[in-house]
Amino acid sequence: MAIFGINNNGNSIVKEELSIGLENSINLTFKNFEQNNHTFLIDIAKDNVVVIQLVHGLLIPLSLGKSIHDVDKSEREFNFSMNLTFDNEEKELTKFKNLNCFGKFDFYQLQDGISCYSINFGRDRQQIKEVTLDIIQNVYGYQLNDSFEFQIYDQGRF
Repeated sequence: MAIFGINNNGNSIVKEELSIGLENSINLTFKNFEQNNHTFLIDIAKDNVVVIQLVHGLLIPLSLGKSIHDVDKSEREFNFSMNLTFDNEEKELTKFKNLNCFGKFDFYQLQDGISCYSINFGRDRQQIKEVTLDIIQNVYGYQLNDSFEFQIYDQGRF
């Protein structure tokens, strides 16, 4: 599986153009993790700096301290989510708030006051791709043909 950018240790990185690598990573994640409902994390990085992460929807509420029993069934089933944090990034936050997709995100604030936004895409591959590309291009200023690093981590069954 390492040739597909996936391995048990999460050490395999694939470098591809943004639009191609994103689509390939989404498809590989469905192929390898959907059937057994493994939680996952996809790092989308530019020059070794993570720009966005796509994760199994269960990871967001668990990272906020919720018990597995307090998590909605829809978030426990295989799905894709995105969590964005804006820590001292006012320019990027303003750009994000001006996107058409902004209204689809849920807002919450960490204890230290950092603004966070999350969205659960379910299994909608098209929406995952469209929103991710919209944010990467229009908030962070990258282009579809820019080269990015994609790394998929298997977080196991919950």
